[in-house]
Amino acid sequence: MFDNSKRYQKKRSDDPPGVGNYVNWHIQQNKIKKSSVSKFLDVNPTTLNQYFKQTSLQFSILWRISLAVKYNLVMELGERLNIPFETKSEKELKNQLLEKEKEIETLKLQIEFYKEIMGAK
Repeated sequence: MFDNSKRYQKKRSDDPPGVGNYVNWHIQQNKIKKSSVSKFLDVNPTTLNQYFKQTSLQFSILWRISLAVKYNLVMELGERLNIPFETKSEKELKNQLLEKEKEIETLKLQIEFYKEIMGAK
């Protein structure tokens, strides 16, 4: 027998948790008024509640909800993938850290050198 169901709709073990449910949880945890979110999105509160029931959301809706709640939901969901990723700011901070570590090593060597000079006199 041939399976006519759409492949992208089939459930898999590595499927993400329901995005709408996660957004609803975030709003409740941070005590954000749903009415203010729906006003920001310019949708009816019932439409917002429908978003919460969906397993996936359009990227633009998730983006706008992130702006409404002033929290990067896109990044939060991305971190749940458990795939290593560095942002530009993280890369810059790592480079700064390496530079500072090199500078500390240089200063330690200078201190040791000055201690030897002072001890020799």
